[in-house]
Amino acid sequence: MKGRLFALVDCNNFYVSCERVFDPALEGRPVVALSNNDGCVIARSGEAKALGIPMGAPLFQVRPLIRKHGVLVYSSNYALYGDMSGRVMASLAEFAPDVEVYSIDEAFLDLAGAGGGDAARYGREIRAKIHRWTGIPVSIGIARTKTLAKLAAGIAKESRSGVFAFPEAETLARTGAGEVWGIGRRHAAM
Repeated sequence: MKGRLFALVDCNNFYVSCERVFDPALEGRPVVALSNNDGCVIARSGEAKALGIPMGAPLFQVRPLIRKHGVLVYSSNYALYGDMSGRVMASLAEFAPDVEVYSIDEAFLDLAGAGGGDAARYGREIRAKIHRWTGIPVSIGIARTKTLAKLAAGIAKESRSGVFAFPEAETLARTGAGEVWGIGRRHAAM
């Protein structure tokens, strides 16, 4: 891809991934993290997602699933998550001169002039190094605009490599209007 490129780096299951960095025995087990006062599920491991535990579900509603499957439940540790976010974001600065922190677990990188022209290869390099340096797995979407990079990151989460880079024409052909970042249900219907 030539011209301006953006990458959206999105930490996978971020709060659960942070807990796993400090307790590797959690790897491969169903884990959820809860909101303030332990009211709702705000992060789920892939294993917990596979059990059908929905994001944002009140704890009392999913307690039967948690008991049945031995899901490990953690109260949020925002000091830990903030520290780990800072580590990830500082590490990202090694790969691009312009890093725009979008949320605690996402950042846009301006890849102009970075990576030697092979965006997907560069994305895989970033992904591997971030995991090695911080222990946090990430997915990376790469495209010509931030909106399309956000969309690509969603596709990257489902891909084996965890990185997805594509030109706009391919992106738009594969995507429903409601899947585009910033388009709500009502506008998607139009």
